[in-house]
Amino acid sequence: MFKRENQVIPEKFYFRELILQSLVRKKIKETILGDALEFFRVDSSPSEFEALGEKALPEGYVDIFIKPRHPSTKNKYLLTEVKTGKAQKKDVEQLRKYVKEFGDETVGGILIARDFSKSAFEDNKILPVRYHFEGVDPSMKYSYEELLKMLKLEVAI
Repeated sequence: MFKRENQVIPEKFYFRELILQSLVRKKIKETILGDALEFFRVDSSPSEFEALGEKALPEGYVDIFIKPRHPSTKNKYLLTEVKTGKAQKKDVEQLRKYVKEFGDETVGGILIARDFSKSAFEDNKILPVRYHFEGVDPSMKYSYEELLKMLKLEVAI
């Protein structure tokens, strides 16, 4: 019926949020995590943290869960949402709910998007971060590794 030799593994993917999440997770520590820790007044080094994939919450799934490498009695979590397009007020509200759900152990949230609506930010618990790909030609095809090298993250405040 279903034979393994008939399988054709896809070699090309359209750019989707899941791909961006993966790229950001690999890049966040070396780029903006230090700025985020400073913004949220966390006296720790980025090397003391690790970025994990989706974390299930009763309200939904947070895209990237940043936590201390070595848990302590009082942890400091950063919850990160990634949007491929322009972040809207509803995206900030979604992240705010996640931050509230975690309570005192969450120092804040990071919202990563291509751009932000003007009304999106009135909250000191959410750090806006813009992403872009340096030198990308939309007519070209890129490997994951090439996209990782081209990805730039910049705090947007």
